[in-house]
Amino acid sequence: MTIALSKPNGPTVLSDAELLRRHHAGCGEAFALLVDRHRVLLNWTLSQAGVPYDDRADLLQDALLKVHRTAATFRGAGSAATWLCTIVRNTALSHVRRASRRNEDSHRSLDEDVPIPELTCRRSEDAGRAVQRLVLDEAVNSLHPGLRDVFMYTEVHDWPLDRTAEHLGVPVGTVKSRRARARAHLRQRLAEE
Repeated sequence: MTIALSKPNGPTVLSDAELLRRHHAGCGEAFALLVDRHRVLLNWTLSQAGVPYDDRADLLQDALLKVHRTAATFRGAGSAATWLCTIVRNTALSHVRRASRRNEDSHRSLDEDVPIPELTCRRSEDAGRAVQRLVLDEAVNSLHPGLRDVFMYTEVHDWPLDRTAEHLGVPVGTVKSRRARARAHLRQRLAEE
């Protein structure tokens, strides 16, 4: 993805990686452009992580502070958007885990005579599901791209094997074997968690 950064002799189109390099070199405008470019994607990442709407702005701020501090570690081998989303997702995962622990601790500290509000229970369950969803997302993202594509089309989007094979340009047998390998890898990965 590219964007124009105004210069005295006309706009210059810069990649995300170049914006990160310029930010690290001290250009304040570069970081603002990078954040504006990906704000919708980063907010979507937080919503997919199960972060309550009221907490998203603060979490995004925390994640962007981490991006600011670690901009020099971006190597440019992959997409800067992926790198940004990973930082946001990990920040969200930490937040959801902390919220889950806080809810569990508050449940333990209450007297048994005091009723626990339904909202607190639902929030704790929602946080637990969000953590599970993030762990599963991490496991799926760790799959080899060929396995991940087949898994996403057949298991998540519920495409038939023949449609998946046609879309990916591979035989149906390849789709079957990749799906089986993806399932085995995910079973093993999730058993470790």
